[in-house]
Amino acid sequence: MEFKNYSKKCKNCLNDLSNNQKFCSECGGKVITKRITFKNLFEEILDKFFNIDNKFYQTFTKLFKQPQEVVEGYIDGMRTKYFNPIPYFAFSLTLAGFYYYLVQKGIIDYSELISFSNGSQGEMDQEITQKVNKFTLEYSNIITILFIPVYVLFSKILFSKYKDYNWAEHYVIIIYLFSQASIFTSIVILLSIFNTKLLLVTTSLSFVLQFLYFAYAFKKIFDLNFKKIFLRSVLFFVLLFIFILFIVLIGIGIGFYMKKNNLV
Repeated sequence: MEFKNYSKKCKNCLNDLSNNQKFCSECGGKVITKRITFKNLFEEILDKFFNIDNKFYQTFTKLFKQPQEVVEGYIDGMRTKYFNPIPYFAFSLTLAGFYYYLVQKGIIDYSELISFSNGSQGEMDQEITQKVNKFTLEYSNIITILFIPVYVLFSKILFSKYKDYNWAEHYVIIIYLFSQASIFTSIVILLSIFNTKLLLVTTSLSFVLQFLYFAYAFKKIFDLNFKKIFLRSVLFFVLLFIFILFIVLIGIGIGFYMKKNNLV
């Protein structure tokens, strides 16, 4: 159903339009002549995310095939062909957040998942593990955002000698790579939520998948041979593991102190 009083002007920039024009020649906006229905809402969603010509599809597939083209293209000024890294990062957080939402609503039995992985732990260890996991689930997006600068720091230290990217450009690299790895692992995990054992496997392998993707992408972006990328990728994730372990130990120490002094 078309609008009763359809204007021959672009709704975005008020540029004059011809009768058969589908896109505005001034701002590139799509010419909308029909009222909103559930059908065209659904069609628009499909077009935004699954059309082979749209930015999201191009960015997602290209970051697997040739991540250097997306990263270098955006850094060099190609801003219309690929998805902007910030919205791409926001989408990855949303997708990961959907998994955590399912856990919080009880659709995914996380307690059963924990019992599979921590069956041999003592009662106190299991209690600590549950508290750490609960905290991680509740504040997952905040933790992710806070970890991005750590990734950037390690990237700058380990790879800056190969290409002279500044700090902001390393942020672009890390945000693209982290988002891609997060989207892929989130999809894999969500597809396995109906089988606890399979979910445990995919969750456990998510870090390994992230490691492999980062190594592959760094190799492409910085044009490194196998030996160089292997050593630097291992060092990258060793540094990251040490940092995470340090944070976890501090958290456990604070938890024990608060429990000992009846502060919780």
